[in-house]
Amino acid sequence: MDNQPLTFYSWPKAILHLDADAFFASCEQAIHPNLRGRPVITGKERGIVAAASYEAKERGVQRGMSLHEVKRVCPDVILLPSDYETYSLFSVRMYEILRRFSPDVEEYSVDEAFVDLTGLRRSFHGPYGMIAQRMQESVETELGITVSVGVSLSKVLAKIGSKYNKPHGLTVIPGRDIHLYLEKLPVEKVWGIGQNTAAFLSKFGITTALQFARRDEGFVQRYLSKPYREIWHELNGRSVYPVTKESKSSYQSISKAKTFTPPAGDKTFVFGQLSKNLENACIKARRYKLAATRLIIFLRTSDFRDRGVEMKLSRATAFPADLFGPLREGFNHIYQTHN
Repeated sequence: MDNQPLTFYSWPKAILHLDADAFFASCEQAIHPNLRGRPVITGKERGIVAAASYEAKERGVQRGMSLHEVKRVCPDVILLPSDYETYSLFSVRMYEILRRFSPDVEEYSVDEAFVDLTGLRRSFHGPYGMIAQRMQESVETELGITVSVGVSLSKVLAKIGSKYNKPHGLTVIPGRDIHLYLEKLPVEKVWGIGQNTAAFLSKFGITTALQFARRDEGFVQRYLSKPYREIWHELNGRSVYPVTKESKSSYQSISKAKTFTPPAGDKTFVFGQLSKNLENACIKARRYKLAATRLIIFLRTSDFRDRGVEMKLSRATAFPADLFGPLREGFNHIYQTHN
């Protein structure tokens, strides 16, 4: 049964997901070619790793590590201060390149994008994989950074594709091949499925994405809420989540969140991700010429208990350097009080 395709429709939709590889560190290597192939980290100004190149990651460097610890595991690491204005410019330029191929580009984050390629094969006189390769090559040639790309029938499947062969990967998943990519993928690795949902599904013998996708609609309707029913449709090649190309003209608030699968409790690791969320939120704020007056931090435990703190800032700002102190203070308060 597992050898049977989930759908026989190869391309009812064609959605591309592009994910820049080690984006901040790659930008630095693009600006300074002498750093290519060397272990590079950003975050020198605050004493912890904000981003690490793949060369640094291979040596054991992780986001959130102290610089003292980094020097221990990777003595020849290159330490650089974060240059968020430059990273934002790279991001804007990346989106501009993608829009040369399709007007339907969703700026999902500073280093990720979704692109709707549906119907473009005729215009480009070639298959979707060829279009994706040209997009990837254009970004890499013009910006000097590498990106990983996935193309499939839905956003969820495209994201699976972009992660399949990082870094610098290109994975095309037509409808008839979906089952081949899902059969060994743990269900908790599917975008939108957390550890608790994975634990619930395991009670029914579902541990892989393919086992979940092969469940009948009656099971999904009976046991799962709407978000997970939508993921089930997306895994089966039925596009539910549209590529949203319209950006808001203004924001009352900007938020960034990350779910860890499996749950994470290491303080350094969690704070590293929190710092990344802050950086991405600040980049977005500056893009829309906004400044924050309040900083809200929350952590959610694996049993869905929320712990948070809200802080009023002494002055409005959109720069991580101004917010890093309050961020650490608030995080330490939450972590120590509720750990």
